[in-house]
Formats: sequence, C-alpha cells, structure tokens
Amino acid sequence: MPLRAYIEDKEIVSIDLNDEEWSALKARLKAKKTVLILPCCGQEGFLRMSSKGLKHFVHLKSANPCDWKPESAEHLKAKVAIMEACREQGWDAIPEFSEADWRADVLAVQGGKRIAFEVQWSRQTYEETRLRQERYKASNVRGCWFFRIAPKEMSDYDKTLVADKETPAFKIFKDENSNILAQVGKVQMPLKALISNLLARKLKFCEHIRIAPKQKITIIFFEMKCWKCGALQYCYTVEPSLKSVCNCDFDVERSSWDDHDIDKHPGVYAAVQDFLQTEEGRQLKVGPVKKRYSRTVADSYLSHGCYYCDAIFGDFHLIEEKLYAFTGVYTIIDNALMPKPNLYGGFSVCSITSSFFYWGYTSVNVCCGRNFSARNGLLLPQGRQCSGEFVTPL
Repeated sequence: MPLRAYIEDKEIVSIDLNDEEWSALKARLKAKKTVLILPCCGQEGFLRMSSKGLKHFVHLKSANPCDWKPESAEHLKAKVAIMEACREQGWDAIPEFSEADWRADVLAVQGGKRIAFEVQWSRQTYEETRLRQERYKASNVRGCWFFRIAPKEMSDYDKTLVADKETPAFKIFKDENSNILAQVGKVQMPLKALISNLLARKLKFCEHIRIAPKQKITIIFFEMKCWKCGALQYCYTVEPSLKSVCNCDFDVERSSWDDHDIDKHPGVYAAVQDFLQTEEGRQLKVGPVKKRYSRTVADSYLSHGCYYCDAIFGDFHLIEEKLYAFTGVYTIIDNALMPKPNLYGGFSVCSITSSFFYWGYTSVNVCCGRNFSARNGLLLPQGRQCSGEFVTPL
C-alpha cells in the first residue's frame, strides 16, 4: 500500500496530511478536479484509510496493472514507524523510493548518506535477499532488513537471526496490542526505537564479546561422590549466563583440560574460599582447585579435586555433574542466599573474551570495552569498510 503519490506534479506523503487536508483531497478527487498519480507505475490511484487510521494510497483498476505487491496492515505500520524515526533523527524519509533496479520501502537520506530500510512481513528467499542487497550496494546505498520470518540461511538453530555486517537484519513481530516490535539479541524494543538507535550510532556490529569486568554471578554448590575414595563432598560451578560490557546476555563457553574455564577464574575461586569461611559455608567440604596430572590427557591442568584424597575430578566427568546442578536438583546456595557480596560480584573477569558475531546495543555508548564514536556506530566516511562496524557510505 503506497504512502507516496503526486498531485499536479507535487509529491505528497499520506501520513503528512492531517485529517482536514485528507478530506479535502478526497473531495477534489471525487469531483474529478484533480488526479492522483502513483510514482511506482505512473497510473492513477485513490485514497484509503485502514481500520487503524493509517492513511495510504491504492491503485485504480487498470488494463495494465502495476506489479506492486499487496502489503499487509503490519507492513504499512512498520513503514510509518521507520519514517517517523528517521525524521526525528534529522533524516529525510522517502517511502517507496525507486532507482535503477530497486525500490526501497523507506529510503533515509541525509546529505550524501543513503540507507534503504526493507520490511519483509511475508517470506522472502535468501537468494532474493542477497540479490536485492547487491543492487543497493551497487547504488552506494546501505540496505537494512527487518524480517518477520527470516530465510533459514540467515537464522541460527533457535531461529534467531545471525548477525551479518554485510547484510544487517533484525527480527520484527507484532505484540498483543498490534505494536510492531524489533529484537536485538535478547532485547526487544519498538521498531521505531530500533531505527532511532541505529541512526544515533547506538548499535554496533561486534566480532568479539567481552564480559563486563564487574557484575553479579551465581555460584552453585552441588554434592558429588569421589570416584576414587567414594567420599561425599561438594564441588561448585558458575551459572554461565553473564553480561557483556554493553549489557548483552551471554552464555560463557565452557573450556576443558586447561586453565581458562570461568569456574577456575582466580576471582571466582577467591570468592568461593571466602564463602567457605562463613557460617553457612563451613558445612561444605570442597577440594582445592590446583594443577593435577590427568591420565586422560597425559598432562597436568588446573582442576577440581577430592577434598579427602586429592584425586582429580576430570573436566569431562564434571560436565554432566554441572548440568545436573543447573537444573536446580543439587543447588543449595544461589544468588539470593549468598551473604558475601564478593561471592557473586566485585571481582574482575575482564579477560574473558569470546569470538561471537552480534549486534551490540548500548545506551551508554560503550560496547565490548570500546567507546562508540562517529566511526563505530552506523556511519563511516564514503568508501571505508571497517571490520566490526555497521558501515554506511556517506
């Protein structure tokens, strides 16, 4: 459903007309005092208002029908939200703009910078998406996509969109109140807010995720039996869900047979030792974390071990034990019951970094330990391609 048309060679945008202007134009068209022309095909059209009050234009029936594909009310509402956000950020917003071999739902223009925003409420193949993105690139336009149902080639196993610097894409959906929302990682926000954040340089493509150096964590103690002496005792693990520097949720990737797993981090171990000196912690028998020789890997590595006989608790064996702990079956102390603040926070984990492509959103202009700047956000000077950034030709 087009939002743009021409009246006597003057461009008009439906959402820019107030109710009085809309009614007056409708009366002129009905009296055949003027003609409304749609730019997509140069044919006549008429005015229509959706049940939600959104003003738009519609093609008249013709012997040579336009190839314009029908758009849902949600598609129309999304285009309006994009236009409003662009204008509020100081950009010109042109709906249904055509050039060469492409047509954008909304083209945002500021000086020499151009961004094509595309809403895909219906399905579109990966091949078609790539082709259209290449066409934008050939015209020195940065394309940005919003999918209700993304192509499977652009989705992860859990159907979340995989971050891609060359083809920025985000998931959109309708909530119970018919509002159009967008999702960035695990953060949901109105589509209009996402567009505003994009143009305000608050969204950055990141190739590495860095854990916030100071944050609360949960350490879980679980009961287990030594494989060698049979004695019952406790071991511990850290809940893997942490926060990145830019406040994204991130599950720490576990590491085995080395010194890099978060459970072996000196800050975590120190916090555990502090807790074991408290009244609540003295009841737990927990073996030290230290270097022990493993026959499995024929080498020594930092490991958990038996409190009584010092036998190594191999990392591979502990995987299953820790998984049971995360279900809550063996959890006896969690975030709510830990009396020492430094048991679940206050130590540095800033050295923990992982290769992970994602769109980092921040309201404090910090992402993965780097400050945002004019070159780290949405825009870069013309022709520059910078790794890890959302690049728009200027």
